[in-house]
Amino acid sequence: MAFAPATAANLDPGFDFLGCAVSGGLGDTVTVSVDPTVTLGTLSIAEISGSSSASKLRSDLLWNCAGIAGIVVMRMLGVRSVNLSLSLHKGLPLGSGLGSSAASRLTPDELVLAGLESEKKVSGYHADNVGPSILGGFVLIRNYNPFEII
Repeated sequence: MAFAPATAANLDPGFDFLGCAVSGGLGDTVTVSVDPTVTLGTLSIAEISGSSSASKLRSDLLWNCAGIAGIVVMRMLGVRSVNLSLSLHKGLPLGSGLGSSAASRLTPDELVLAGLESEKKVSGYHADNVGPSILGGFVLIRNYNPFEII
């Protein structure tokens, strides 16, 4: 199970380069489980629950932020011999501005890069929400190529 806290980003002069995690327990939860009904080496979204806007989320992996990031993490780790399902619990309303679109043998930077792949698909390539959601606290993205986050 992974919890992603709400975030605040686009902080005035730091637009797309500064962001912070919001404390207080507001956020989304993703649970991963082995699922024998899923094709070996793949991922599915078994359930989406939570806020009233959760029903608007797509369960299509290629159009769901958690699904996209999950695929990237499986690729980074070379996962091919297990079948996985995601259950998503939305504690944040969609479109709230709290970073609800923001995964471990991976480094924190690699986790942020996996999240960036999902951000790229739905709202552009910027880590001001996904960075603090994964790392916590206040972050500064110094560079995207090569990626550098503090």
